[in-house]
Amino acid sequence: MTLWNTSGAHPRDARWRQMLQGLIYGCIFSHAISDLRTCDVSVFEALRTRVVNSRVAVRWSRLGSETFTQHLERVSWSGIPQVHLNHNYLITGSRETYWVDWIRDRFFPDGYAGDTLSLGCGAGHLDRILMRRGFAFRSFTGIDISKGAVRHARRLADEIAMAPPARYVVQDLNRPDLASNAFDFIYFFQSLHHVEALERLLDQCRRALRPTGLLMVNEFVGPSRFQWTSRQLELADAITAALPEELRLDLRHGGLKTAVDRPTINQMLRYDPSESVRSAEIEGLLKERFEVVGEWNWGGTLNHLVFQNIAANFKQDDAYHRSVIERLIHDENTLIESGVLPSDFKVFLARARHTEAGVA
Repeated sequence: MTLWNTSGAHPRDARWRQMLQGLIYGCIFSHAISDLRTCDVSVFEALRTRVVNSRVAVRWSRLGSETFTQHLERVSWSGIPQVHLNHNYLITGSRETYWVDWIRDRFFPDGYAGDTLSLGCGAGHLDRILMRRGFAFRSFTGIDISKGAVRHARRLADEIAMAPPARYVVQDLNRPDLASNAFDFIYFFQSLHHVEALERLLDQCRRALRPTGLLMVNEFVGPSRFQWTSRQLELADAITAALPEELRLDLRHGGLKTAVDRPTINQMLRYDPSESVRSAEIEGLLKERFEVVGEWNWGGTLNHLVFQNIAANFKQDDAYHRSVIERLIHDENTLIESGVLPSDFKVFLARARHTEAGVA
């Protein structure tokens, strides 16, 4: 956009033209903002939502990338095999018993889950695991905000001939539209902590579940926006400092990891506006609306922080490295079991609270 004719102007006037043009654009922008202030607040909310959703969808489309998954396993506690064995132990009491199998055998006779809904399905990782581990469905629907992730989930479901055919759709979970009394099994797998409109979504889940239906929530329920507590940081920093240098090589930023950072809110918004947006409120809101029939700690209060950016330094073929991993897992379990620390990750199985008149 050219606001005036600059042909024939002397080059030494360029900086003045730039300054004047900046002032004029600033004036136009100020008038626009002044006009917008007279608009309904919903206009601003709609604009904010569109920007946030666009950024979130783009970020989570990367989940369909093998490169992203491999990178995540290098820098995250999820890349430590013993962490997954501990998850089995925390739910089943045995490292050798897969938690998915244990849930299936105790809550789903013959593995039958009826009409099933996966909310925040991503690329469908857990969806395919359930099918492979003997879950059977009358129908299966997956919902995610990311077109890329949904496209990937569809392709992978087709590759394994998922039966019945999975129906994957793109939808914002902050604005859900779930049919009433439509599902026997609804679950979240590390997705609910990305939802801001928790009350709206959980209310919809409560209405969508049939009277005998089950809701599974496997989630991060720790500090919102990763605002780690002082006790978490104190303990995680002490553990990090005690590790040998070979295990503290920062695989993301270079150098040595010396401490755990508490990100600023602005850093979290730039990284992912949906990340743990209201995670600390999930457990309370869930228990207000559902009768919890099973609740298990999943850990992560310290080790999620300690292993971040250094996980791949711990080599599975090194006995000392394995012993350090086991000690870290044991100590975190003890601190959580004794009530010194809460569990930042939890698993819940619940049923909707019903009255004689219907859903509570």
